[in-house]
Amino acid sequence: MENEDKISNSILEGVTPDQRKAIEHVTTHARLLAGPGTGKTHVLTRKVLWLVLKQKVAPKDILALTFTRLAAAQLRRDLAEVLKPHDLETPVVSTLHSFALKQILFNSNTIEELPRPVRIADDWEERNIIQEDLKKILEVSHINEVQDLISRLSADWETLKAEEAGWIDSFPNPKFIGALQQHKTVYGETLRAELVYKLKRTLDQNNEFKLDNEYKYVLIDEYQDLNACDLSVIRSLSVEGAKIFVVGDDDQSIYGFRYASPVGIRQFPEIYENAERLQLVTCYRCDKTILQQAEFVANQDTQRLPKMTKPRDDAEDGEVVLIQCADQDKEASIVAAKIKQLIDEGIPAEKIVILSRSGAILGPIKAQLISKGVSVSASLEDELSGTKEFRTTLSLLRLLVDEHDALAIRTLIELEKNGLGEKCLSDIWKYSSEKGVRLDVALQEIKNNPSILPASGQKISVFLKKIDDRLNNLKSIEDVPVLIEKITTDYITDESLKEAIKTYFIKLATEIGADKIDKLVKGVSTSSEMIEQETAPNSVSILTMHQAKGLTFDVCFIVGAEDEFLPGRNDTESIGDERRLLYVSMTRAKHKLYISYCTKRTGNQKFYGRVPKGGQENRKLTRFLTDAKIKKVNI
Repeated sequence: MENEDKISNSILEGVTPDQRKAIEHVTTHARLLAGPGTGKTHVLTRKVLWLVLKQKVAPKDILALTFTRLAAAQLRRDLAEVLKPHDLETPVVSTLHSFALKQILFNSNTIEELPRPVRIADDWEERNIIQEDLKKILEVSHINEVQDLISRLSADWETLKAEEAGWIDSFPNPKFIGALQQHKTVYGETLRAELVYKLKRTLDQNNEFKLDNEYKYVLIDEYQDLNACDLSVIRSLSVEGAKIFVVGDDDQSIYGFRYASPVGIRQFPEIYENAERLQLVTCYRCDKTILQQAEFVANQDTQRLPKMTKPRDDAEDGEVVLIQCADQDKEASIVAAKIKQLIDEGIPAEKIVILSRSGAILGPIKAQLISKGVSVSASLEDELSGTKEFRTTLSLLRLLVDEHDALAIRTLIELEKNGLGEKCLSDIWKYSSEKGVRLDVALQEIKNNPSILPASGQKISVFLKKIDDRLNNLKSIEDVPVLIEKITTDYITDESLKEAIKTYFIKLATEIGADKIDKLVKGVSTSSEMIEQETAPNSVSILTMHQAKGLTFDVCFIVGAEDEFLPGRNDTESIGDERRLLYVSMTRAKHKLYISYCTKRTGNQKFYGRVPKGGQENRKLTRFLTDAKIKKVNI
């Protein structure tokens, strides 16, 4: 008994009464409303400890789901840190996409709908290979037409419209479905947006489908970011016997473009019978004025769940300033000068962020900062993912895992050319399609018998043998960091690019615990479609408002706070998303929040935002702040 009390005390040390209530609740499903900076990650880690040490739940019977890869990596590290002293394993922590892929692979022998082996096309492959090929197959004039059809298909999966009777007949271009299926036959790809939907359908319809484990507790972070398809999968897990514990905040639901809605978290207690309603009330991040002004924005939503969020007892007043600027050049000058002043006063650059709804307006601000000697951080993944060197490295890694990876082979053909142009690719496609074989099979036949394609067969054979030589040179290396070092050293000449790409892959391997190359490749395949950002040392971060979610800074600048950007074009059914996006952005700040807007945008910037076709110079403050009582400076 004394030992039990000691365990309880160690788990609950330093927690508040509302946090303790959430940690100890294990008897029913539960929803924990957790506003910005209220300590939800602390609660999640302590709750896992409570389940394992007090309730004697095996770690393997606990599943924790997050929205992004970085969030999963952070939670995994936090859990490992608290469980390691007890010599306990870390529960499964993953994104929902990764979880879906894991279950599909576990049941690969019973799933007929997806090409096997399951190969997820990444964003670059989807844009540069799949979409371009479909444009040719469908004989449409603009790539936008293909992109719109893929977006519509993804939306129908995410909203479950694809399950309605007569769905195929109602699709804008039924021929597109057939063309995509034909491409899948040749290349064997699965779209990332399809993963969770396929898991949902299989859970519903395939009696032979079994989860890799009978999870007893499922903990879900950022529940407000799930769409209808995601929510259906979670519901299926509860039907399998798991108790569902969700954490989130309807005020922070900002992913309407992927059909996430705050309705899911708002209606959780009605959907899950006898679910406990829990709430964290103390914001440990934002100073008083910042939280007050952010709550003013959130309260404009008449449907928001009532909350008692308050600043911590020892919170400072903080500072919120609204800056009116004559134009974008004046805005850039003011913002850059203020940031330089703050850095000179001792605030580290990495503690400062600039947020914008439109990245297009940031050019003058970046230029001003650089001119003042201020380092600016950019998204590593965003910079690297489209480079030839990154694609080559990733394709070689993929081929080491599966030498028949048709998309990886095609990527190398696209990047390295070697005389293999559009006509050659067209001939390979025609040969594969007519014979009804995967592209890798067709290429192997051509390599062995180049006369199959008289015009290009010999060139293809030489190229494929060159790839074989590369892979044979790498196959004996099992250590992941050593392998990445070898590839980047052998195939990248630019030293800075080599270092950046090596850092990216080794960092990813560390985040997801990839000690084998196949696990690293799966991690790349199931990354969120949105670029995830981390702060860089000694640099001011410049992020989109969506990228900043989950991050905290001492000082936050929100630039371009104009109605033409917020809500901008989303001033109808998506206006709630835009309001919540501003709320999320404001609550990134701990101590100082500066919000700037221009009364005019000139030159190219007059065309940005919700404006007439010919552009518009005159701008006005976003409607979400029009009536706010914020200290205002006109410059």
